[in-house]
This record gives sequence, C-alpha cells and structure tokens, in this order.
Amino acid sequence: MHVRVASRAHARVLTFALMLSAAGASMAAGCRSDSSEQIDAEWTLDPSPPIAGSDVIAHVTLRDSAKMPVLGAKLRLEGQMSHPGMAPVISTLTERGGGVYDAHMKLTMAGDWTLVLTGELANGVRITKQLDLPGVRQATG
Repeated sequence: MHVRVASRAHARVLTFALMLSAAGASMAAGCRSDSSEQIDAEWTLDPSPPIAGSDVIAHVTLRDSAKMPVLGAKLRLEGQMSHPGMAPVISTLTERGGGVYDAHMKLTMAGDWTLVLTGELANGVRITKQLDLPGVRQATG
C-alpha cells in the first residue's frame, strides 16, 4: 500500500475546501424556514370535555411562527389510551380552511387518553403534536 502525503500548502487548501463544504451542507440543512417546532397547534373539542362512547369532533388550527394559517397539510389523528393493549382510535383530518382541520372520532371508553396529531405539511415538513385528555368520562343517564 502506498500513501501519498500532500505538501503543507495542498493540505491547507484541502482542509479549507472540506470546511467550506461542511459549512455549506449544514447551512443548507438549516435553511428550511418551517419545522414542526415552529408550528403552533390549537385544539378545541366538541363536546368539551369529551364523553366516552359519543362522537367527538376535534378542531385543530395550525399556524406558523408568523401566526399565518398552515394550509394543505395531510394529517392523521390517533387517540391512544393509557392502558396497554388498547386499540387506538384513528381518524384522518379534513381541511376546513384558514388553517383549521377537523377529525371525527369516538373515544371508546372512559379513562385517560392522548391525542397524537401526525402528518406532513405542504412543504414536506413532518409534524407531530400531542394533546393529553385525562379523565374522559362515560356518559351518564
């Protein structure tokens, strides 16, 4: 095996070129103006508080860091119970306009639930947001 060592001048030029290349790559990765953390999700539930066994409509409003509505997202809402082994309740959200998305779901039993919103924004950024719903009650009567 032969190893060729560049002169000091060549080594400096190569080192500088590698540093510029790495800096450019990290700047390109950081240039995306939208990320999941820069998106605010505002939740409302109808009825509120939700009642186990009845239909619940989740309204989720997405806004970017400039408080502008986030349009064109493809979203899914998953209701998960805190008990292991419980099947999740899954719903696709429908865009209503103005950054508002709706999901219809039925929380199957009383207890602690977590709603997990996942999906992809129109610009390709993946999003995950969560809402805890402790103490969902069974309908009385």
